[in-house]
Amino acid sequence: MRIRGINLSQALLALALLAALCWNLAYGAELRGVDLQTGATGTRAELRLDGKPEFSVISLANPDRLVVDLPGTKLRGGVALPASRGVVRSVRSGQPVAGTTRIVFDLASPVVAMKPRLEEGTDGVRLVVEWPGDGEADPIARAAAGTASPSASASASASAPGASAAPPAPPPNPALASNDATSRLIAEMAQARAPATPAPQPAATSTAPVPAPIPAPVPVAQAPAPVPEAAAPAPRTAAPPLPTTVGPGMRPLVIAIDAGHGGQDPGAIGPGGTYEKHVVLAISRELARQINATPGMRAHLIRDSDSYVELPQRARRARQAKADMFVSIHADAALNRAAYGSSVYTLSLRGASSQQARWLADRENSADLVGGVRLEKDTLSNVLLEMAQSGHMRASQDAAAHVLTGLRDVGKTHKPNVEYANFSVLRNADMPAMLVETGFISNPDEEKRLLDPSHQRRVASAVLQGINAFFTSQPPPGTLYAARAAAAAAGASAGGGSP
Repeated sequence: MRIRGINLSQALLALALLAALCWNLAYGAELRGVDLQTGATGTRAELRLDGKPEFSVISLANPDRLVVDLPGTKLRGGVALPASRGVVRSVRSGQPVAGTTRIVFDLASPVVAMKPRLEEGTDGVRLVVEWPGDGEADPIARAAAGTASPSASASASASAPGASAAPPAPPPNPALASNDATSRLIAEMAQARAPATPAPQPAATSTAPVPAPIPAPVPVAQAPAPVPEAAAPAPRTAAPPLPTTVGPGMRPLVIAIDAGHGGQDPGAIGPGGTYEKHVVLAISRELARQINATPGMRAHLIRDSDSYVELPQRARRARQAKADMFVSIHADAALNRAAYGSSVYTLSLRGASSQQARWLADRENSADLVGGVRLEKDTLSNVLLEMAQSGHMRASQDAAAHVLTGLRDVGKTHKPNVEYANFSVLRNADMPAMLVETGFISNPDEEKRLLDPSHQRRVASAVLQGINAFFTSQPPPGTLYAARAAAAAAGASAGGGSP
């Protein structure tokens, strides 16, 4: 009996080991490659896998490193790790324990990485790790520096050898250097023209037989002395440089991003079985990443997981975050599978701009019924919300128009103008608000594009472009955008800049 018991336990152990091996073979992932990119929003690492992996991330200091462990994942043979890019000095691979692949990112500085996330695409799954803030400067600051730097370099090359100690002063203020270079250029041009003025004088004095008048040309030869008066208008007050970071007393612009549907409400379902709730969450996360990498802005995700949030709660969460704008992200659907293109909607308390807009609003407003939420009507609350929303109608339309313009750079839009209807999620927002339909998930081609991470990045960038354009034209007080507008106005009133 004892021997039989031992054999039985050994057999059970062998079966367990065999089951674990089969599970690893069936569910284990393979790391196909590591990509590294850098740009205006920072450094981005993508770990390309053929299946959904388990992973853990550890940050280490002295030296600064980020370690990614992938249990149950093997590294494909012959994979070449990328070279140094952005904040990443080098990339290494290893195997701390059997069955676990380790990727180590050696960092050039102690930059804190954003929360890693998985992105599903047509070619598999990507584990994305990002380090913000180490890319190129803000585009507006870069444009301001670009206009000033040529003048500053020209002044450095045109200056006399004895003035070689002067150049360290201009770099703190490129506009001042530009004015200084312009003043010197005008003076040099005036001096170059000065010899032509006394030329007629010898002819006049040579006709006079009396030598006494000869001293008279001497004052004429001093004519270059008044020439600086021509340059007198040049000393103009230098335009103050545009601020590039949030300074003391400023607050960031808060953009509330609402990923539609979620949880038990899948939203529209594409021909390939793609759920709208997954696509719009991926786009919303990408938009939040780009906003957080933009100086003067901060994103607030209404939901950051596959969970359902009641429609009134979405706007309430935006108000609690003190949001300056509310953007609800969706993917459209239609009975006509050929329908395509993105759209932007704003709130209308009276009617809809089209039958499609009315149908869409009815479908989106029924989300709470799908989510199992009991709908209650509070007449006083509705009246107060309508009064508050009416004050933001015009701002919402302006902002939506800017976003629609940005989306045209990504592809054709479904309608040429901003549409409007009585959307419940917008009706509860007391700030400029819009609903963005990123494309028709019911169209097989657009369904594939909406699943593509690169297309998601372009859509998010287009929405951010519109948000940035709106707040640049209408900057709220106390923000970096208001400080930039004030600096630009001060420069215009001072007449700064070179002719």
